[in-house]
Amino acid sequence: MLAAFETAADWREQKAMEAAFSAISWHDAAVKAALPEYLAASSAERAKVDYAFNAMVPRPPQDIDGRQAVMHTWIKARMFSYNKAFPFQFNPYSN
Repeated sequence: MLAAFETAADWREQKAMEAAFSAISWHDAAVKAALPEYLAASSAERAKVDYAFNAMVPRPPQDIDGRQAVMHTWIKARMFSYNKAFPFQFNPYSN
């Protein structure tokens, strides 16, 4: 949905932007619980999540619409909850 939102924003298609924004899992209890933890986490704790997110989404949110930054933060909070349950491993040679 993030790519759909970005494309709609590039074309200034309000309805498509709203549809993509609404399609995000805003009612996910796990992400709601992880969001304040992610925002309060130390930079070392957030580093893996930010690294993984930036690998998938290499561009920062555009200034067209503040909702894109909200979507980025929500997805990072989701990834933070995943990292807590199943720690990310980026080194293929580690055990």
